Amino acid sequence: MSTHSLQLLDFPGNYKVGTGCHGPRAYIDLKGHSTVKWSDKTGKREVDFIVITPDCVTKDEFQYQVKRLIKEIETIDKQAEKFFKKDDEKFAGARLENLKS
Repeated sequence: MSTHSLQLLDFPGNYKVGTGCHGPRAYIDLKGHSTVKWSDKTGKREVDFIVITPDCVTKDEFQYQVKRLIKEIETIDKQAEKFFKKDDEKFAGARLENLKS
């Protein structure tokens, strides 16, 4: 199974008067996933689980994947901080423009 990663999906706000103004939107997106089939506790029914790491059979392998995901989340957090800052500046500029008109 391949390793899947996360990404930031960001949609800027729309601040033009008369166009259905809205603020920014941001999401953490799963770029892809794998499905693992596993039997339920009764053993009679298979259940599909969506997974975002490869099969980990040791504690070290699992901890490596946890640290990798934490690093990805920290990167996404920094990207989102820049995105929202840029959108705040865009909003302030649009507000000033609207006050002038």
